[in-house]
Amino acid sequence: MPRYIVTAAPPNPNGDLHLGHLSGPFLGADVQARYLRSTGADVVHVSYIDEHSCYVTRRARELGGAAREVAHKLGNRIESTLEQAGMRPDFVGRPHRDARHDQIVQDGFRTLHDQGCFTVETLPVYWCAQDEKYLYEAEIRGECHHCGAPSDGFYCEECGLPQTSGMLAEPRCTTCWTAPEVRQHERLVFDLERWRSALREHYEGQQLRPRLRAFLDGMLSAPLPPTPVSRLGDYGVPVPLPGWEGHYLDTWFSGLWGYVAATEGAARVLGAGAGADAWNHPDTEVIEFLGFDCGFSHAVLWVAFAMASGQVLPRVVTNEFYQLEGGKFSTSRGHAIWGGDVLGRVSVDSLRFYLCLTGPEERQTNFSRTEFADVVREVLTDGLEPFARLLADPDRNAEGDAVASEQLVELTGKVRAGMAAALEPAAFSPSSAAAILADFVADRSGEAAKLAQAASAAARIRALRDLATAVTPIMPGWAEDVLRAVGDGQASVGALVLGAGHPGWLIERDGKTSPVRSLALTAVG
Repeated sequence: MPRYIVTAAPPNPNGDLHLGHLSGPFLGADVQARYLRSTGADVVHVSYIDEHSCYVTRRARELGGAAREVAHKLGNRIESTLEQAGMRPDFVGRPHRDARHDQIVQDGFRTLHDQGCFTVETLPVYWCAQDEKYLYEAEIRGECHHCGAPSDGFYCEECGLPQTSGMLAEPRCTTCWTAPEVRQHERLVFDLERWRSALREHYEGQQLRPRLRAFLDGMLSAPLPPTPVSRLGDYGVPVPLPGWEGHYLDTWFSGLWGYVAATEGAARVLGAGAGADAWNHPDTEVIEFLGFDCGFSHAVLWVAFAMASGQVLPRVVTNEFYQLEGGKFSTSRGHAIWGGDVLGRVSVDSLRFYLCLTGPEERQTNFSRTEFADVVREVLTDGLEPFARLLADPDRNAEGDAVASEQLVELTGKVRAGMAAALEPAAFSPSSAAAILADFVADRSGEAAKLAQAASAAARIRALRDLATAVTPIMPGWAEDVLRAVGDGQASVGALVLGAGHPGWLIERDGKTSPVRSLALTAVG
């Protein structure tokens, strides 16, 4: 069985995570890691906080604080939100706290440099005369020179294409919002075109989500742009070459080795996984989760870095943007639901189920407060929970009907197998898995309920264990409660509903009761 490394795209510590963020790489990576572990696979799930990003320095200016302090505070908030959502990776790298991060990034750079992967080129770069500094990425805002959408200085969130140095339309400095001038300075540049044929071969025949497939087909059908990896500044990971003092590695360069550093951290701190060496081991499979807008960096640039350094090449899983009530999540307009605000007031498992069911896997989808409440009520609190209590009903005949028992186990076994198939890496779709569960509980007076009423206690408990196992990657808290309560499923089991005001119900087994958390929710702000 292969060893898996599952990664979630590194968040910028410039604010909390909202539901749009949570619905993407964080949920996808967590569900995938949990599913693979349920099969007995060796899995390490990692990410890191991109504390060296120039989005941090921009946010620090806005808040009037020091960049490292802002990165620390907001990085902690992100980790807390992921923890509350049950989506925190095994190890979250924090570059400012772990010197190994910068060392591994610089070692990766040296590996590529020693192989002649970089050239030195004089390129146009924006210069803000008012602030007396060169502008990169988050420090510059304009319009994409490919599609015209609003864009920062590295890639366009709308079309995903990289911005040629100095080519944004209507550029503005994001500090003073004046128009910059264009100057020239030397930068280290990665020869991406050298790897185009290998990239095409790598992706040929792979099952990719449609928009990423179209993006890669388009990019790899023409010469790839030489990509700068260094910049002048005073923040980040220094270029480890003599004569390049004052130059820093772009954080989009650092990304791949940020994952490597986090994998090493998981082994060093937690004893989880095989450490950094796993990235060079033929039995390792890497699955990277990211938003489509990061497709160039993760699916093109980083894969070329992996090819050049002899690392395992990843399977890439993208998502589209998640909207809120029909509009884009927007911090500036206050059009967002922040994870830290909602996770303490709703069932985490119910929220995860809804985000899986409506997640933007292949197209933009929408979070609706009304629909969220309706889905949770219809599928979970009026569907799954009553059926689970029926399966654990102490008043049912312990012996039951043999035919009904067999058919019930067969039916829930099909649900378990169908959800598992939807979560296999090659066809990974939490939306499909959640839809299978929703379809199963949709008719509460149908075949499954009738079989449960007639089946034996042993068959009912086996069916309950099948359902809890099936939903474990999506609804881990509820599933864990059920599986802990029923144990090996050999004893008689009964269900008792808790009294008013208690958040859940009880499963009774051998005279002992175990609580199962409620899937009910309160209003979402």
